[in-house]
Amino acid sequence: MRKVYLICILNFFGILSAQNHDYKRSIDSLLNYLQEKNAFSGTVLIQKNGGTVYSGDFNKFPSGSDQYRIGSITKIFTAIITFQLLEEGKISLSANLNRFFPDIKNSDKITIGNMLNHTSGIYDYLQWEDYYSKKNNALSKNGLLKLITSGKPDFKPGEDISYSNSNYILLGYIIESLTGKSFEENLKHRIINKLDLKNTYYETSVNQYTQRNISYLYDGERWLKETDTHPSLTLSAGAIVSTPEDVAKMIHALFNGKLVSPETLAQMEKGNAKALGYGLQITPFYKNMGYGHTGRVDEFHSFVGYFPEDRLSMVVFSNGNTIKLNTIAIGILSKYYQKKYIHPDFPEYESKISPSMDKFAGIYHAKLAGVITVARFQISKAGKNHLFLSMYNNGKEGEKRLLIRKNENTFYSPENNAEFDFTLNKKGEIKGAKLTQGQQSINCTKTS
Repeated sequence: MRKVYLICILNFFGILSAQNHDYKRSIDSLLNYLQEKNAFSGTVLIQKNGGTVYSGDFNKFPSGSDQYRIGSITKIFTAIITFQLLEEGKISLSANLNRFFPDIKNSDKITIGNMLNHTSGIYDYLQWEDYYSKKNNALSKNGLLKLITSGKPDFKPGEDISYSNSNYILLGYIIESLTGKSFEENLKHRIINKLDLKNTYYETSVNQYTQRNISYLYDGERWLKETDTHPSLTLSAGAIVSTPEDVAKMIHALFNGKLVSPETLAQMEKGNAKALGYGLQITPFYKNMGYGHTGRVDEFHSFVGYFPEDRLSMVVFSNGNTIKLNTIAIGILSKYYQKKYIHPDFPEYESKISPSMDKFAGIYHAKLAGVITVARFQISKAGKNHLFLSMYNNGKEGEKRLLIRKNENTFYSPENNAEFDFTLNKKGEIKGAKLTQGQQSINCTKTS
């Protein structure tokens, strides 16, 4: 759910072809390698025509449960229910938000369709500067609505595209208003019970945490248990807990006429310029069009994709990883379809004369033309030869991202493909860093 640093649109590259009969061993080899390198902990499932053709458990922290928080994959469920209500004539894509929430800015121009495909411009409440420090606290409906209404809109409705979790929180409330039932009741009646998803539920209480896996953050030496976000902050945008089998069953049912009509499914598939459909994300695999969604809450990362031409479903759930889940998914599909794939490299740097890691710690300002501050972040010590990067707002530290050492003064983020080249003054003190991602770079000044 949470948008962190730089966002990459999921895009698979490969060509679907006859699969290698030995693909299971090949996928196992890749995932064992990633697990051993502390790059992945989780579960993978591939199904064809609704039947399992590959299943692998690579959870480094077995708890006796195969249930994971699925984060924003929840949005597919919310979109399905919304479209079911459209089919029942209870609402339309052109209906305006002011019918339900007149206090939200531009609500007289924002439509249900705008919220479904993230063209509403509504402020994403998860950009709240206190989010990380208060994410384990319960938040009331009024408190959540206050967060949504307090933020400045990103743009006028329909004029741009920006992923906002607020859209799906509001859709959940609208579902409750239209049906007179809780979102949880709608979820059970309209999807879970209909498909007999025995291991899927809507998390509402901290007492349910022990039913599922927990997530972990790697610091370069140890795995640290991540604080759980209270489900009152995720709701219809990200509060579902499920298994790979249940999520695969859901996506297969959606694309095979068991949840909405073919006409409705075609509407859900319509993507905008940022590959966002009406509850689905477009995930092409070269010539084969795919649809699905990614998810993220705490250190849970998730993906579900469906390729209609091959009737192929793939689900990847992780409760701890240090590289992009996209990279892992591409590797799995490449192995399955016998495509060339280069395993990620994990070099281990050992320095003989490395400066103290304490020197890097501090607050940095990223500035355009050396004048305009566009971001503030904090660098802190992690495990051996590793640092943590987190966004920094008004003295509040955000979610941490691991930086791995490449040489004496250079570190990189495997999750964001970003490199930090720290600069020193004549006294050998860190004075700043050059941040590079792809072809773009920006200078950062250390301020404390």
